[in-house]
Amino acid sequence: MAKTFKFHFLALVVLILSSVSAMGQLIKFNPKFDAVSEDEVKMTSYSRDTAADALIIYQNINRRVYITPAGDFMVDKTNRMRIKILKESAKDLATFRMLYRTDGEMSEKITDIKVITYNWENGKVVKTKMDKKFIFDKKFSEKSNSISFTAQNVKVGSVVEITYTRKNMHFWDLGEINFQGEYPVNCIEAKITFPEYFKYNVLSRGKKYFDLNVKQETENLVTGHGGNLDYGIIVENYRAVNVPALRKESHLYCVDQFYCAVEYELRTLQLPRQIPKNFGSSWTDVDKQVYDTRICTDITSSCKFKKEVDEIKAKGKSFIEQVVEIRNLVCDRVKWNKEVRLVPSANVSTLIKDGSGSTADINALVGNALNYAGFEVHPVLLKLRTSGEFADFHVSADAFDTFILKVSDKAGQTVYLDAARKEAYLNVLHDNYLVAKARELAKGSVSKWVDLTHLCENIAEFDVKAKLDEDGLMTGKMTITAKNNESYDLKRYFNSFEKEEDLIAKLESGNSYTVESISSENMKDYTLECKLEFSFEQQMQTAQAQDGELIYLKPIIETLHSDKYFKSETRSVPIDIDHINKIVYHISVEIPDGYVFEQIPVSEHMGAVSTDVRASVENKTSEDGKTLEVTYTITENAMYVDPHNYADYRRFWQQLVKTESETIVLKKK
Repeated sequence: MAKTFKFHFLALVVLILSSVSAMGQLIKFNPKFDAVSEDEVKMTSYSRDTAADALIIYQNINRRVYITPAGDFMVDKTNRMRIKILKESAKDLATFRMLYRTDGEMSEKITDIKVITYNWENGKVVKTKMDKKFIFDKKFSEKSNSISFTAQNVKVGSVVEITYTRKNMHFWDLGEINFQGEYPVNCIEAKITFPEYFKYNVLSRGKKYFDLNVKQETENLVTGHGGNLDYGIIVENYRAVNVPALRKESHLYCVDQFYCAVEYELRTLQLPRQIPKNFGSSWTDVDKQVYDTRICTDITSSCKFKKEVDEIKAKGKSFIEQVVEIRNLVCDRVKWNKEVRLVPSANVSTLIKDGSGSTADINALVGNALNYAGFEVHPVLLKLRTSGEFADFHVSADAFDTFILKVSDKAGQTVYLDAARKEAYLNVLHDNYLVAKARELAKGSVSKWVDLTHLCENIAEFDVKAKLDEDGLMTGKMTITAKNNESYDLKRYFNSFEKEEDLIAKLESGNSYTVESISSENMKDYTLECKLEFSFEQQMQTAQAQDGELIYLKPIIETLHSDKYFKSETRSVPIDIDHINKIVYHISVEIPDGYVFEQIPVSEHMGAVSTDVRASVENKTSEDGKTLEVTYTITENAMYVDPHNYADYRRFWQQLVKTESETIVLKKK
């Protein structure tokens, strides 16, 4: 919202949130700034969470909307926090970095920064105040700055106290108030104050640990003309104590969205005797805003690769081949700089000259070339999974993190692509991009929501051909063929190693075989499929029984599901599955002469009742009894497991781990 609104509208709707009464906090403290007690400094652990790396002893959040004598609405956001550093890993909490806007009426200021570190030294509390010379204010982008500072003399046992105020005119969005995070909280208080003319929607998420008290008061304003104005204000006081940490767990993209929090968003504003002003907007309004940004204008501007694109078109290749070749043309000239952005930031000529750019820069360039080639190109805006689940009731362009391209030809063929990533392919996106709701922009027609979770079939096939000798040594060759997102993952894994010996060492460290030689296909290419092949040997366990020699054969030699995951019997957050997939593992093993199969696990089917995941394993021997074949198939058609279904999914995972560790017993005749 670019315009500054004077004192001629306002309104308010408060959603009273249900709350959970909390017991008194464990640690007593003085809430005043620079009033840290000796006991706070001397404490060495937090009894409610002995594993905690740090503790938020006290946090105070004060957000106040008020009317200036000139009739503007201003917002002061004062944040104060007292942190106890309990372990070395938490020392980074003493470093702070914030972005603030510098674009005209949207500009902000960050003021009154104070930081004090308290340590127990030689039998007394020693205070170290941060000097202002350690505050660094730098340009971050065209319309924003970055301010950073670090508390001094921080060590394990320190108490760090910080306070600062952010000032702006963004009264329509008071933002989030988080009562919970990755560290436990002893006590947190928040005070939200605004004129009675405002009507906010208050959105709540997570388990409620706070109490809320709402009251009305009167505030007096001395106007710029020397007059006086009394107006009502709403004061909302939150308090939460003993809030447990909610730490990141495996197989979860964004834990932040499950923190106990509230978010304020202005709905209407009404002054006495004025028509209410509605601040609610629609996604159509957002579409119109985005049409005028470089997200769209760069795609339709003059093409910088006309000659090369014309040459590609003249070859008469298929739609898919042309899209791939045009993508490769651009990405050979401009490499991805690893930045994920929503809006292209560089001048196109400068971008090509520098030879690198963000995801937004590259997708805009590729979209531009594809548009010139005669294809229909639409940007598709999305929120990354690491940013949390998309909330379509929060209508704002700020809801999105980046965009990809949807490309269609006149025959109706359609593909999606994020051109920046070289390991990807058409319809193959980074797992972080696989969201159920993304916004496809279509200027001149109706924009729509699209699901990016089922764009392609993802398959990984492990084919193992091996031979077992009398000493229990199995030698053979494994071929891994990966398609689509499985190919993307395998390429990224392969390309993360600079040296072949490092890759081999990593393969061997996660499994019990030894790699003898290795080869690959398409690992550096923009393709939907890649292949990794290596010869191996693995020593199986042997034993001497009373009636003969035994070999214990473990046919599934690749670790596909680790027992280090899902150890806890309960889980309060969902399970995120990277992408839908199918894994097929097949092994054919020749056994040594004179041996027979003494014990073979039965073939079985398994699955999770509450989730669309299943698996099967089939064990069979050849008619002459000289060869064993095992086919193991796992299919996951779900990308999300609700916490209520955790026990069921955990049982399924444990079955997979057990199946992959089973052995077949061979006995010498």
